[in-house]
Amino acid sequence: MGRGRRASALLVAILALGASAPSGEVKVVASREGFRPSSLSVRRGETLRLLLSTADEEHCFALDALRVEKRIVPGKTTIVDVTPEKAGSFPFHCCLEEGPRAIRGELRVTE
Repeated sequence: MGRGRRASALLVAILALGASAPSGEVKVVASREGFRPSSLSVRRGETLRLLLSTADEEHCFALDALRVEKRIVPGKTTIVDVTPEKAGSFPFHCCLEEGPRAIRGELRVTE
């Protein structure tokens, strides 16, 4: 089997296993003023790709319900794919700050 056929067969196998590309991308910028946007929406079972960056200093993106915690450092985009399996409203926050200073947001998952 030639190289091109092997690559095609591998792609078909990956697709058959249910590997999915993100259904949407959202740029999320963290700063001392908060997350922009602070409200995200996705349908249950769909993958949402978050392109995380910071406008000022190091931050963190933590979405406890989906077991996500990623550092966001200046000058670099951090990519996170989330695929929620249940509907609801799930808070996210910066895990480097605590109490009232912590910046927060919400992921809304619809049916």
